[in-house]
Amino acid sequence: MRQASFSFISICLGLTLALLLLEGMLRFLPVNEGARPQAVGPDQPVRRLEPNRTFLWSKEWNFRIINTVRTNNYGFVNDQDYITTSSSPLLALIGDSYVEALMVPFSDTVAGRLATQTSPTERVYSFGTSSSALGNYLAYADHAAKVFHPDAMAFIIIGNDFDESLLKYKNEPGHHYFVDDAVGTLALHRIDYRPSTWRTMIRNSALVRYLTLNTGILDTLLKWQHLPFGRLSDMSSFAGNTSTQSDQPRIADSERAVDAFLEKVSTMSKLPPDHILFVVDGIRPHLYHSSTLQFVTGSYVDRMRRYFIDQARERGFEVVDLQPRFSEHFSTHQRRFEFQTDNHWNALGHEVCADAIRQSSVYRQFQTLAR
Repeated sequence: MRQASFSFISICLGLTLALLLLEGMLRFLPVNEGARPQAVGPDQPVRRLEPNRTFLWSKEWNFRIINTVRTNNYGFVNDQDYITTSSSPLLALIGDSYVEALMVPFSDTVAGRLATQTSPTERVYSFGTSSSALGNYLAYADHAAKVFHPDAMAFIIIGNDFDESLLKYKNEPGHHYFVDDAVGTLALHRIDYRPSTWRTMIRNSALVRYLTLNTGILDTLLKWQHLPFGRLSDMSSFAGNTSTQSDQPRIADSERAVDAFLEKVSTMSKLPPDHILFVVDGIRPHLYHSSTLQFVTGSYVDRMRRYFIDQARERGFEVVDLQPRFSEHFSTHQRRFEFQTDNHWNALGHEVCADAIRQSSVYRQFQTLAR
C-alpha cells in the first residue's frame, strides 16, 4: 500500500513539474492571449470585447499567424476611439470576424483602410465580432443607430451568415438569432452571456490558451468547429465558410432568415435602403480554378449568395459581389485572398474589399456629406 502511494505521488509530482515547465516555456512564446468577450445582457445588449486593451493574437501550434490587436473605448477592434458627440459624417462597417479581423494589422483591414483614406471630416467605425451572423448584424445596426447615428452602413456578408442566423442551427451565448414567434414569423432573440469564474481563471494560463486557442485541440474534440478550410480533403465538403450540403429544409430556412433580415435592416439602422451597402464574399477557395468553381455551382453557398443578392437588390439596396472582383484580380496577379491555414481574408482580401466599398454609390454619397 505504501509502495503504491509513493508511486502515485511520484507520478503526480512528475506530471505537475512537466506542466509547470510547459507553462513557463510557453510564457516566452507568442501564445494567443484571447479576445475576452464581455458579458451580454439587458445592460449591454451587443457582443463586445474587453475595452482599451492591447493583446497578442496568434494561430496554429507553430504561431504561423501573429498579430497585435487593440480594442478601443467601446470594446471593438479599432485603433481609433469612438465619439458619440461628433456631428461629422459616419459610416458604420458591420460584420463578423471579417470586420473584427484579429489576424490582420488594423491598418490593413477594411475598416483601417477606409478610415485612413477618408477626409478628416469623415469617420468610419467598425462593429463586428467573431461568430456573428445576420441576427447580430441587426443588433449592431440598432446599437450603432441609437448611440452613434451613422449616415451610412456597409455590411460584410459571408457564406455562413444565412443558416447560422437561426437558433435552429446555432446557439452560441452572446449572440442574436432568429426564432419563430407565436404567429410563425422570425423574431430576433438574444442569448445572454456572462464569462464564468472558471474561464476568467484559466485564461491566465499560457498552456491552457495554447491548447485551446492555438492548437484548437478542444474545439476538435468537442466538434465545435469544422476542419480547416481550404485543404484538399475539405474541398468537396465546404465552400465559402460553410457546408456545401444544399438540402431543401436548410435552403428554405436560410431564405427565411435572409427575408427577415432584409425586412428589418432599414428600420433597425434608421436608414433608407440607398444608404445601406451589402458586400458579399466570393466562394473561396474554389473561385481560383474553373474546375473547383464548377463543382460548387448549385451548392448551398452558391444558391444562398444568389438569393441574398437578388432579394437585396429587389428591395432597393446596393450590393457589391466580390466574386468577380476576386476572380479578375487572381487571374491577373495569381495571389490568393486568404491565409494558407486560415480562410479569413489576408491583407490583400481586405484591400480588394475596401476598394470595392470606395467605388460604391453608398460610399460616394457618404463622402458628399463632408463637402
